[in-house]
Amino acid sequence: NIAQTEEEKANVAEILDKATVDYVSVGIWQKYATYCIDEGVGNHNDIRNIYERALTSAGLHLTKGCYIWDDYRDFEINILNSMAETDDLTSIAKEMIEQKDKITTLYKRQLAIPLLGMQNTWRDFESWMDDSSIDDYTKQVYEQAVDKLDQRMQYEDSLLSVESTLEGYKNYIEYEKSTNEPARIQCLYERTIRNHCLYPEIWQNYAEYLDTKLKVWSISLQIYERAVRNCPWAAALWHGYLRAQERANVPVAKMRDTVTAALNCNFGSMENDLTLWLVYIDRLRRNAKGGAEDSEELALLRETFQAALNHMYNRYETVESIDYLQKYWARVEARQFHNAEKCRQLREELLNIGHKGEASYWIEYIDLERAYGSIQNCQKLFPRAIRAVHDNPEGICQAWLDFEREEGLLSDWDIANAKCQDQLQIVSQRRAKAAEKEAEEKKKKKEEKERSKMQDRINRKLAQTVAERNEEQKDSVGESRVREKRKSGFNNHDHFTTVKKRRVEDNAAKPTKEKERYNEKTSVFVSNVPFSATEDDIRNFFTECGDVVDVRLVRTPLGKFKGYGYVEFKDELVTQKALKLDRNTIAGRPVYVSENVDKSKHPTEFKFPSGINACTLFVNNVKDIAPDRLREVFNQFEGLQDIRCVARKSGKSRGFAYIEYSNEASASNAVKTLHNTEIDGITISVAVSNPDAKETQEYEKNDKTENKERHERKSRPVSNEPQVTSRGRGRTGLSFMVPRSVKKNESSTPDASTNSSNKLSNDDFRKLLMKK
Repeated sequence: NIAQTEEEKANVAEILDKATVDYVSVGIWQKYATYCIDEGVGNHNDIRNIYERALTSAGLHLTKGCYIWDDYRDFEINILNSMAETDDLTSIAKEMIEQKDKITTLYKRQLAIPLLGMQNTWRDFESWMDDSSIDDYTKQVYEQAVDKLDQRMQYEDSLLSVESTLEGYKNYIEYEKSTNEPARIQCLYERTIRNHCLYPEIWQNYAEYLDTKLKVWSISLQIYERAVRNCPWAAALWHGYLRAQERANVPVAKMRDTVTAALNCNFGSMENDLTLWLVYIDRLRRNAKGGAEDSEELALLRETFQAALNHMYNRYETVESIDYLQKYWARVEARQFHNAEKCRQLREELLNIGHKGEASYWIEYIDLERAYGSIQNCQKLFPRAIRAVHDNPEGICQAWLDFEREEGLLSDWDIANAKCQDQLQIVSQRRAKAAEKEAEEKKKKKEEKERSKMQDRINRKLAQTVAERNEEQKDSVGESRVREKRKSGFNNHDHFTTVKKRRVEDNAAKPTKEKERYNEKTSVFVSNVPFSATEDDIRNFFTECGDVVDVRLVRTPLGKFKGYGYVEFKDELVTQKALKLDRNTIAGRPVYVSENVDKSKHPTEFKFPSGINACTLFVNNVKDIAPDRLREVFNQFEGLQDIRCVARKSGKSRGFAYIEYSNEASASNAVKTLHNTEIDGITISVAVSNPDAKETQEYEKNDKTENKERHERKSRPVSNEPQVTSRGRGRTGLSFMVPRSVKKNESSTPDASTNSSNKLSNDDFRKLLMKK
């Protein structure tokens, strides 16, 4: 025991007390109470206070809560036994009776709660009471607790399955909510968080339940504080944290620190950042309500509005990111503080950043001026608006006429009507010109399309004519060769029979594709190899693994290396060593080494899991950080298993990496400690890995579809008949080779259809064309 003095022991007790805050742990509460008892830290009442806090925190834990109750009761029994050892029992008779009553009360409290092993507690209670009869109320409460225990055991059993733990907790919580026992629901949420602290949805559901049902703001605030420490990337938790701080009347300065911490998490979403600022601004607006023009609250509100505008525009560089803030600020100045001049300034700035042509912005501006400013300023704004608006000129003109009808004189309405008519006439002329221009462009596009079609027809006609002439030349040459062969007594049938037989023999002599494959257990497939690499380079690359039997590099028909191949080794042990060289480099290029498998039997699957993985971290902005340096930084947390720095095929880093731990606790500590920290002057971001499974599934689906289509094309029987596709018969059809003049005669001559077996020679075609 390191702690020797009373002060050191008190410090240890304080550390144990802090350990009970973040997560519900029956073991920590037991160690805390036991340490204080053994080391004499505090008196009996202090120990009782610790046990009472433990019962409030974990006393309803159905499977482990009984341990705290038993320890508490043993503590009180030990006190009673120490009293019995005194010589003068009469002087402490009253204290002993009170102590026995405390123990009896503890028994009854425990038996009223559904806990595992409560049957044994009942038997101990019967032994404690001796001959005294147990009252009916205690028996009734005990039987009800046993029924509750039986109802919940099915949900406790579902938590034993590793695959469905989170889903089991969700179902369990829904059941507890149906019983409407807030203390049990809160205890179950704490148990869920202890095992799944990196899931923001659990924290969000827990906090919303406390906000809507329990409504104890101090408890809600503690939950939100723990939530943002465990899941700092969840923007919704930060929004709820700020609202919880306002409900608990936390000072404004602390809320500003919370906003700063949240913005440093880089949510990457304009909506999330905007909501964060608005929650904080709403608090300041409520604080400044009814304040004087020179009050500190109003000055802080305006300063915060300006800071929010600067932050949103600098980060997202879009007008849309500041529109709502600017409008909100103008409304607050006009409605809450009746500062029409400041409102006009803000609305003018909003128009000047790109909204002068939109009628809705002018109408909002005029409505504010009408409500909190002056009618004369509204009459000055409408002429500007009708000249500037281009998206809805009829709407802004009608709004002006309605305004003058309701607020102005008849002469004012006449002036407005005249100006509106003139402006609408100008708009009509602009629209007519735009329509003419659009019609001319459509006409040009149509003419260009017609010219393109005409040129295509001409090109096809020329190609058809050239093909017909080439075919005629081939036919004439073929006929002369046939005549020569017939004269020489050449037997055409015997020739083709001999050629076919020779091809069959050659194919039988060639090794099949299956025979050429290496043994999968003693060979590997290498890819992404530099095209300049030779077989010797590959052999030298694998020399350290063992004996290399053969290296086969895949080449093109021209003999060029295609960048991948196969390597065969002496035995399986060498093969396993070779697989460990995956992504090592040859000439500065990472080489991919994988198992040599038949993809038709073993389809390619994605190597790493998709979806959220609480044990794997995604680290960004590590392009200029070496893997060894990353390992040195992340190795400070226990359970580091692997570091994967993602690189392109050229070997250059893509700027991010994956860090894998063996447990969620180390991964959570790494996120909280290293997020937004610097490594050698480079700021990195760390978050729990949550890749989108959608792209991976789409890739695998497309890959399988392409393989299937490729297989069907290869296995499709070869036919001499032309293939008919969705676009009609192919250019291999016989009709493509026949001139149109011949087609016309064939269709008009009845003998041509009835005597289709009499084929025409090239001379016949030539005679037909000469007649034309």
